[in-house]
Amino acid sequence: MEQAKDFWALADPALLEQWPKDERGRPETAEKLVLQSELDGMADITLSMLKGYGIPAFKVGTQGKVIFGFAGLGVEIYVPASRIEEARALLAAPAADADETPGNGTEKKEVSDGLHEGI
Repeated sequence: MEQAKDFWALADPALLEQWPKDERGRPETAEKLVLQSELDGMADITLSMLKGYGIPAFKVGTQGKVIFGFAGLGVEIYVPASRIEEARALLAAPAADADETPGNGTEKKEVSDGLHEGI
């Protein structure tokens, strides 16, 4: 497994506080979860989802960002080694079908236009 660079936590001090520590109090090893495109925003969506489930994560890889405005070769997302299987399971889980999600706004509603009331 690839290890992240030592400087990863310098970008976000809060991430270092959330990151699991080993028995000596040092940050646990980071493991690469996935390589994702930055073009479609998927990397940021994945980071947000992981954060929502309480899994600290960060992305590495900005090659091409200066020229294109995004990392043309994609970015690698890293999570703590102890949470890698949980993170993989979240990424592998099928998304909820919009038709099956209650309260998503797709319920049929009776709408009155006010023109035909009282007829």
